[in-house]
This record gives sequence, C-alpha cells and structure tokens, in this order.
Amino acid sequence: MSNKLQVYRELADQTASELVLSHQKWTSFLQAMARLYKYPYHEQLMIFAQRPEATACADYELWNRQMGRYVRRGSTGIALIDTSGD
Repeated sequence: MSNKLQVYRELADQTASELVLSHQKWTSFLQAMARLYKYPYHEQLMIFAQRPEATACADYELWNRQMGRYVRRGSTGIALIDTSGD
C-alpha cells in the first residue's frame, strides 16, 4: 500500500514542479482551482494531475445516492491522499 502512496506523492510533486515552468500550465491549474474551490490545495493538485478537465470530484456513494448520477462501468477514479491521519 505504501508503494501506491509513494507513486501518488511523486505525481503531486512532479505536477507542482511543472506548474511553475509554464504560463499556460499555471493558467490551466488556476482555472481548475476555480471549478474545484471547495477542495483543499493538495486535493486540487491531485485532481488536476490526473484529470485536468474535471469539473467535480466525489466518492462513488455520493454520486449514486445523493446526487442521483451513476458512474459508468470501466471509469477510472481519481486518487486523493488522505491526510486526516486515520
């Protein structure tokens, strides 16, 4: 399990490094942040790294039960790092 965590941390670090190298990349990230303003920075970064065009992000149960939308079969999820310590 820690191997996956390391891969996602490296993805976040790589994405953060790339953002400051290009004006276009930085602007794209700011646009994504505007769409995902309710999420903390580290989650915005992970969402942008995996799916820059995402407009919303929630767990499977929230999509199905509360929002009445369904996730298509074969869709890939967006990995977020849990920093709550639990």
